[in-house]
Parts: sequence; C-alpha cells; structure tokens
Amino acid sequence: MIARVERSADRWEEADREVRAARWLAGQSFPVTRPLPGKQPVLAEDLVVTLWEAVQGEWTVPRELARLLRTLHRLIPPPSLGLPDLDPFHRVAERIDTAPGLDTTQRALLRAHHRDLVARWPTVTPVLGTHVIHGDAHIGNVLATDHGVVLFDLDGICWGPPEWDLTLTALYRDLGWHTDAEYAAFCDAYGFDVTAWDGYPLYKAVRELCMTTWLAQKGGENPAIDTEIDRRVSDLAEPGRPRSWNPY
Repeated sequence: MIARVERSADRWEEADREVRAARWLAGQSFPVTRPLPGKQPVLAEDLVVTLWEAVQGEWTVPRELARLLRTLHRLIPPPSLGLPDLDPFHRVAERIDTAPGLDTTQRALLRAHHRDLVARWPTVTPVLGTHVIHGDAHIGNVLATDHGVVLFDLDGICWGPPEWDLTLTALYRDLGWHTDAEYAAFCDAYGFDVTAWDGYPLYKAVRELCMTTWLAQKGGENPAIDTEIDRRVSDLAEPGRPRSWNPY
C-alpha cells in the first residue's frame, strides 16, 4: 500500500479527482495505479491522504510512455468526472512567493519571467486539439511491471493540448536526460514530434519555469538541491544559455 499525503487540506478537490480518474481509467482497462477500495480521500490531522495499491516495477524507456499517452489522449471521460482545463501555471506564483531560500533578486526574476510567459501563452495554437492529458507526463511516472507498464501520479489530469504532455520528454532530451535515439523512438511510438511545432519553445520555457519553482520548494533540504535551484533560476534569466540541470 502507498499513502499519498498532500501538502495541505486545500488539496482535497484534486485528490478526490485523482482517485475518481484512476478508477475510471482502470475501468477502461488502462494500465494505471489503482486506489484502494472504499471512500477516499481521507482527512488525517488536517492533511489529505489517498491510499493506493503499491506498484512493484522498474523504470522503463520513453517509448513506453509514448504508447500510454497515445492511448490516454484518445479516451473520452464521462462528464461526471469533471476534469478541469489545463492551467499551465498552476501553483507557480504560490511557489515563487513561499519557496524557502530564494532571495529577493531571485523572486523578482521568477515573477518577471512568470508574467512574461503568461502574456505569451495565448500567442501559440496547439495543432493536436484538446484531449484528456496526464499533465505531468514524464518517465518518472511510469513503471514496467511483470504485467506491463503502469502510469501513475494522476493529480494533474485535465483537458488540454497533448503537446503539453509531449513537451516534457522533448525537454528531457534537450537537457541530456534522454538520448536522441530514445527521443526518436518516443516520437515514432506516439506519431508526432512536438519539437517540430512552432509552439514548442514557449511550452518548453513554461515547463522549465514549473520545474524550477517545484524544486524551489525543497530549498534548504541539502546543499546539492540549493545549488541546483540557484543554477536553474540563473539559467531562466538567459534563455539561450546551455542547460546543465540535474534531474530531481
């Protein structure tokens, strides 16, 4: 069993939606991590908790993620699931304001970068339509088990452009976390190369901001993370600078 503990009680709606989405996907024979039976989520000491069957497996390759996404993006959820529309900047402002360890200059830089990307977001038009998307589709959210691959961490599931799901794997390739061959296999399995789309640079920039502000929440945990946060914030100020980011 896995118990997922959200950061605060105000995450109830998202946790509830994640459980219901997982049950719907399981009912569609989609390989997804399964919540335990019974009423969920539960409130424990003012924290929202969901309970899941543990998944035993190994990390897999981007091609397997692409196959899952191709299937997921074709599914039609029931209206009762109440999926929201994608908010690409979800919690970004909150994280900038509250992340420990950021100095005044870093917060100002991140806020300015955030404002710029929010203004630019409507300037690109996705070409793959609007579908159910995972919202945080990267190789760390897929495990290969004895019964096949399994997708998990569905707290970001929503309606949105598939390009948003595809951008993370392309970005990971750009960061050197995936090889060119792995990325080519990912594109072949899905049937689309998001880097050939003119909106990719903007989606990539937004993803980089999200990754940086997510990691900034961990400021002060250890010196290596603090160094990585400083590196990422500095790089966001110079879009053309080569990235040497470490995965977390």
